[in-house]
Amino acid sequence: MAFQERYRSGDTPWEINRADYNLINAVQDIPISPCRTLDIGCGTGNNALWLSQQGFKSVGIDSSNLAIDRAREKARNSGADCSFHVLDFIENSIPDAPFDFVFDRGCFHLFRKHNSRKQFAAKVAQILNKDGHWLTLTGNVDETREGPGPPRLSALEIISAVEPYFEILSLVANHFDSDQEVPAKNWVCLMKKRNK
Repeated sequence: MAFQERYRSGDTPWEINRADYNLINAVQDIPISPCRTLDIGCGTGNNALWLSQQGFKSVGIDSSNLAIDRAREKARNSGADCSFHVLDFIENSIPDAPFDFVFDRGCFHLFRKHNSRKQFAAKVAQILNKDGHWLTLTGNVDETREGPGPPRLSALEIISAVEPYFEILSLVANHFDSDQEVPAKNWVCLMKKRNK
């Protein structure tokens, strides 16, 4: 597994050991009140832990057991009340579902095919309560840097995958929170579950 090896080797440029400011701004500015929340692809738990410290009932999931072990250690050391699970978001049932708020920082954009992104969006909608919200931070196709970086999607690729299941409340170009001198561009997309 690529991510397992990257955590083992320490090649994890997405790890910033703090909550992403895009999440902090969304929670504080919209605002999103404390509720049951899921962090998909939580890595070592920084965002899930921050949400827990703001009063959210926070669950984090990731496919890497090394990342989850570190997230659990951080939770123990900080006294945060959140749980972490090693599982595949698409293939496995999600503990503690349904949720009121789902967050992912760079997980949705890993699905390179349109039908796979639609499947991801459908699963998010499935585990959300009525009027639940999803905030995704996704690599932006307008990024022009050479070399490695997050996968990049266009606004149309995001919209066409999520639109059947979600009302898009905002889709804004920004940057990932990063320790790099020039952070990668992203899309910050906030959505509300459609009630059919």
